Amino acid sequence: MEDRTLQIVIAILTGFIALTAIGGGIALLVGLEDARFPLEWLRGTPFTDYTIPALLLAIVVGGSALVACVTIILGHGWGVLASIVAGVIMMGYIVVEYLILKQSPPGPTVTEYGYFALGLVTFVLAGYIWLAERTLMG
Repeated sequence: MEDRTLQIVIAILTGFIALTAIGGGIALLVGLEDARFPLEWLRGTPFTDYTIPALLLAIVVGGSALVACVTIILGHGWGVLASIVAGVIMMGYIVVEYLILKQSPPGPTVTEYGYFALGLVTFVLAGYIWLAERTLMG
C-alpha cells in the first residue's frame, strides 16, 4: 500500500479517536456519563471523581490524536511520529483505565478492546511508514 493511502487511513483513525476522545472527555466532565461510570469504580484509585480522567481523555488522548490527524493531513514531516505517539497514548490510556477502574462487570469491555485496537493499528501503520522512510533513506 502506498504511503499516502496509509496516511489517509491514519488520518481517519486519528480523526475518529480525536473526536470521540474529546467528546467523551467533555461528556464525562459535565456528568453526561454518570450512569455509565459510577463513582464506586474509582474506589482505590487516586481519583475521587472523573474530572482528571476526563481531562486526560480530552486533552492528552484527544489532543494528541488531533495533532496527529492535522499534521498527517497537512503532510508535515513529523505527522507520522505524532501518529505513533498518539497510538501509544491511546493504548496506554486504555491499559491504565482497565487496570485501575473497578468496573462491574469486570473489564476490559468491548469498547476498551476497540479503542486499544484503534491505537494499535494507528501505531503499527505509522510505525511502518516511519521505518520504511528510514530504510529508503539508508
